[in-house]
Amino acid sequence: MRLKIKGLLSALLILALTATFPVTASAKESIGNGLILSDDTLMLTEGSSVILTAAMQEGFDASALACVCADPAVATVTPIGSMNNIANFLVTYAGSGSTVIAIFYPENPAVVAYTAVNAAPIFIEAPAKLGTNRDNYCKLVGYEFVPYDFNTYGYLDSCKYTLKLQYQCVSYEDDDFTKWGCYGYFYDASGTVISKVHLYCSTLSKDRVYHSEFNVPVNAVRFSIEGFS
Repeated sequence: MRLKIKGLLSALLILALTATFPVTASAKESIGNGLILSDDTLMLTEGSSVILTAAMQEGFDASALACVCADPAVATVTPIGSMNNIANFLVTYAGSGSTVIAIFYPENPAVVAYTAVNAAPIFIEAPAKLGTNRDNYCKLVGYEFVPYDFNTYGYLDSCKYTLKLQYQCVSYEDDDFTKWGCYGYFYDASGTVISKVHLYCSTLSKDRVYHSEFNVPVNAVRFSIEGFS
């Protein structure tokens, strides 16, 4: 049994390593092996927790289900109760990053379902197409939060993190506009804009990846980028 669970942990670690960018991390629920999860992707922010529900086939005792997280530095998962064939697990934010959680039946590790976890200090809202020009637009391909560097940038008590964005040009059909740009907005808990930032590139080129860095206001809970579906 230990060998089977060790193999499961190894598989989880491989999945976690392939989920480098929260934008693309995903995991599909397992159907047909006797176990279904309520979510295939969870988004966590600093200080938050969510409940993940697992359902087994009728007649099975869900209290026997176990859980494991590939990277406990990103999220922790804990059983919090079960009834008949349904079990609940509490998934809690631990740090920024992406990982994978597995819920499985120890007596038969083939009965397993996975959920991806994307964790960040604040919510990121990015439409499929970034920008305001429907001929020239980009897509968000990655982001990360790093602690604000007081040694390099000086003391600024209104900032806690630096947000690093990566966005790629998907469409460049209007040659009259080589410059591209759109705005991003940081919001506080009341929905008020507390900071406006500019994503831009001076020479647009299809498939090229661009980078921007912004300091995150300490009371920000959400970051939203201009764009369209």
